[in-house]
Amino acid sequence: MTDDQELGNGTRTKTNAPAVPDEAAGDESAPSLANPSAEKPPAESGVEVEVWTGRTHWKHFAGRIILWAAANVAFMLLVATAASRTEWLAFRGASWSAVGVLVVSGLLVLGRVAVTVLSRRYRITSQRLFIERGILRQTIDQTELVRVDDVRVHKTVLDRVFGLGSVEVVSTDASDKEVVLDGIADPDTVAEGVRTHMRALRRSSLFIENL
Repeated sequence: MTDDQELGNGTRTKTNAPAVPDEAAGDESAPSLANPSAEKPPAESGVEVEVWTGRTHWKHFAGRIILWAAANVAFMLLVATAASRTEWLAFRGASWSAVGVLVVSGLLVLGRVAVTVLSRRYRITSQRLFIERGILRQTIDQTELVRVDDVRVHKTVLDRVFGLGSVEVVSTDASDKEVVLDGIADPDTVAEGVRTHMRALRRSSLFIENL
């Protein structure tokens, strides 16, 4: 790059200007689920790195919550209509009974959703898929990505509204031939990441076998 400089006699001459480093280039990112084909794939380097973690999102159960709320509204209206035709004491008794049913059903439905969300955690590394279950007592299942045969994505209507979905991983694993990552965010990216790392591992294993 050159810049013009003006001399005392009015003439111009060109001098070399120092090159400006390109900041846009930046450092290459480390391998990840979104960018598994970074500088050196983990499968080829032999290093296992964690590329994604997630949980079942509570919005995945929005359909159940909506049905529960609608059923309780209908029940409360029915109780109010029936109690309005009786004496005051009977009305108070029916109202408290309705509140009790509402609280118990809410604990059952919302409590189950909370337990499901808190007790499941999914992890994907460059070589394995982990499914952790439990809160106090925990069970961890793992599937080698090199054994994966197929990856499917399932989405309900509400899942599509909230950007969620379930990823089903089909493998040749003897204990877990089909595992499901239920109600996770951005399922398409997760599924594509599993496929990409699986292919990288198989290419690496074929290369080692050829040696």
